[in-house]
Amino acid sequence: MGDSHLARLHREQQKHAEEACADLGAAAREAGCPLPDLAVVPVDPATGVAGVDLGVIEPKMADRLAEIIRAGVDTLAAEDRPAGSVSLIRVPHGEELVLDRERDQVGVFKRAEGDRWVLAPVVIGSGPEWLADPLKVRPAEPSDRVRAEAARANAQSVQRVS
Repeated sequence: MGDSHLARLHREQQKHAEEACADLGAAAREAGCPLPDLAVVPVDPATGVAGVDLGVIEPKMADRLAEIIRAGVDTLAAEDRPAGSVSLIRVPHGEELVLDRERDQVGVFKRAEGDRWVLAPVVIGSGPEWLADPLKVRPAEPSDRVRAEAARANAQSVQRVS
């Protein structure tokens, strides 16, 4: 007699967890966010479900993972949205760096004001806040963050020279 139906289901769950673990590990490495403690959790006999344990990561890597997930959510939402449909926009968290694509300017999200978002310059006192179209604003990517840090460093060096 062959395996029981339950044993086959457990093996399928285990295999799926192993494949998902390998896929997640590879994707995380490609994104510069390795998950060194990633592991497969064996099938729980009570639930029949296997799992993937993400393990422990440094806060810096957790920040990077959150950034990747947010970018992926925005991308997937855009791909899943039929043309001409209304989209839900993820409102940035307080003081989150964003890129206003219309101005090609990195800014700090301050608040929503009606159907616009109020953004502020990265360098405090370097200019006025401005209103931005949420459809033309995206979370800052690593290259945008470098631009913002360069702007801050330049402003600090100018202040020291003055």
